[in-house]
Amino acid sequence: MTEKIKIEYVQEDGFRKQMKQVTETYLKKYRRCGRFSSYDGTGIYYRTYIRKKAKGNIVISHGFSEFAEKYDEMIYYFLQAGYSVFLAEHRGHGRSQRRLSNMGKVYVESFAQYVRDLHIFVNKIVKPYRNEMILFAHSMGGAIGALYLQRYPHDFQKAVLSAPMIQMNVHGLPYPAAMLIARICRCCGFGKAYAAGQHGFSKKPKFERSSCLSEERYLYAHGKRAANKRCRTNGACYGWVCAAQTASVCVQASENIRKIRIPVLICAAGRDHMVNTDEICRFAGKLKDARLVWFLDAKHEIFNAGERTRMQFYEEVFSFLQEVEGCRRK
Repeated sequence: MTEKIKIEYVQEDGFRKQMKQVTETYLKKYRRCGRFSSYDGTGIYYRTYIRKKAKGNIVISHGFSEFAEKYDEMIYYFLQAGYSVFLAEHRGHGRSQRRLSNMGKVYVESFAQYVRDLHIFVNKIVKPYRNEMILFAHSMGGAIGALYLQRYPHDFQKAVLSAPMIQMNVHGLPYPAAMLIARICRCCGFGKAYAAGQHGFSKKPKFERSSCLSEERYLYAHGKRAANKRCRTNGACYGWVCAAQTASVCVQASENIRKIRIPVLICAAGRDHMVNTDEICRFAGKLKDARLVWFLDAKHEIFNAGERTRMQFYEEVFSFLQEVEGCRRK
């Protein structure tokens, strides 16, 4: 029988104070920062948090317009549970190199670029620490993670996909119409322009419109963005939208899904307005070894939901990791 993991969770009341005084101090003991040159010379920024005799290496693939500090709380819990953690900021995000001078825009030619960056990171930075490999991927990072598992099926031994962007949600138009407009705009030379409804970062908090239900956690991340202009990516360009649609087609192809043979935990949010949860269900149903867990009260960022849902989320994640560990030992 596996011993239950004991985690000291950060409470909602006084969250930002606890993060600054306790969590960030704890993380500094383990954190090392670096940069590597990807296949095309793009500079990719990363952080590592190495534990001696770690249970495994957890690689985080972050979501759209996110950055390293967004995962401070989660990394704190992974470290307490005995794992080493590795996070690279995707190209065009955070401190990694970007094609556009406007820090608010998210742009990429193809999601294959994200995947190649991550593959180099995994092989150059993560694999030298010879532990079991675990992928944690959220939202856009979930699409990147799924593509990665399809292209490099032997790198990871298990994966957690949190509200993965199997297909993005669009508002105001049917999905095919919105994608057609995006492709026309890109063909007309507007690939690097903000897509309709997208815009730059505002220093004024807008919690009600966010993907969080924990206001303290929202304000913590918002404060980090406001303090560092490189963390202010906010709106998608038409080129990114087209790349995301192409990625969705690849991720959803049955012949590609069959390549994913490792155990996968998929977490879906009942109040998600960012990704299409019907497509998450279809994707999960085609996987060889998947567990789909619903968090009905959560918005897109399940790990930033209310306390009860957050606790359920982490219990599911750690239970999944421990169950697979137990099976491996047997």
